[in-house]
Amino acid sequence: MISLKFGATACIAIFCGACLFPQGRLFAQAPPGPLPPSHPLPTPPPAPPPKKKPQVEPRKTLAGFWRLNADESDDPQKKLEEARQTKAGSGGGPGGGPGGGSGGGPRVGIGFPYPGSGGGGNGPYGGSGRGMGDAGSETTEEMRQLIRPDLSQTLELRDAEVDVTNDQSNKLVCYTDGRKIQKSKDDSLKQVSAHWDGSLLITDEKGPKGRKMSRTFELSSDGRQIFETWHIENGRSDSTIVVRYVFDAASEYLR
Repeated sequence: MISLKFGATACIAIFCGACLFPQGRLFAQAPPGPLPPSHPLPTPPPAPPPKKKPQVEPRKTLAGFWRLNADESDDPQKKLEEARQTKAGSGGGPGGGPGGGSGGGPRVGIGFPYPGSGGGGNGPYGGSGRGMGDAGSETTEEMRQLIRPDLSQTLELRDAEVDVTNDQSNKLVCYTDGRKIQKSKDDSLKQVSAHWDGSLLITDEKGPKGRKMSRTFELSSDGRQIFETWHIENGRSDSTIVVRYVFDAASEYLR
């Protein structure tokens, strides 16, 4: 009798428990997820614009500090290769003959921009003596040294002369008063005759073997660049090598 009463009581207790605590609530509930903020988060501030390089005021003369603009300058490697092909085609270069041909002439491989002008015992604007090579070659190391560009240069206008100093402190002095030029014994100094053609400064120089060459310095119309253009006699062929370098106006103290 006691067992029957206990069994009935247990059944009633289980039934009541099922009614009071539904199945879903017999187990612990998962913690609630993150609640949405009561106010939207502020938008992060935009990234600051990149700093612009300080603009250099336009210049009215060639005077000032100028830095090479390699992107806008001629590639001297291509210019020398063109000169070599021209000479080979005319029959005057190594391996040249009727119909041209590259023959055994040295290949040009200086790249651009060429590393900064040489120091030490090198002549002005790099190179030992800035020669043009022998009569049979326009692509010798001397020629490459001759026309390689300066990384920067400073021009100073003085009475009857213009001084051009490159990044290696080598100086080119251009005299515009027709004086007789004395050969300098200092490898870092070169003196040449020059004249003004309006606003253009044009040098009158002689390369090795008596070949003619000149450089023209010209200020751009906006006063922010100068153009240095080389004109060099191309040996035995009846042509001229022309190489133009572009320099941007810059501040010497913001290198």
